[in-house]
Amino acid sequence: MESTDQTAQQLMFSLIEIWKESGQSQITFCKEKDIAYHRFHYWLKKYNDLNGTASATPSFSQVRVASLNSTSVNTEVIYPDGRKVIFHQPIEVSFLRNLLA
Repeated sequence: MESTDQTAQQLMFSLIEIWKESGQSQITFCKEKDIAYHRFHYWLKKYNDLNGTASATPSFSQVRVASLNSTSVNTEVIYPDGRKVIFHQPIEVSFLRNLLA
């Protein structure tokens, strides 16, 4: 049984290295190689843990609000992965603060 686990690990680790050099997104690579996305992530975490390349980036970022009583125009919230929430009308800073809490 241990041999099977080692074989699976070697296979997945080699696929992860191929993915890293491919320049493809994880989803595209998994579809192309017919690998379940969740399975790829399971092995990617093991690979990163073993190689000491796990991300040290925090999941959350501190948000500082300059004033609690002012209004904002065209407010944007930009997440680390590039997603944006854009308000095209004035919003109260207290609303934004409650939204992010």
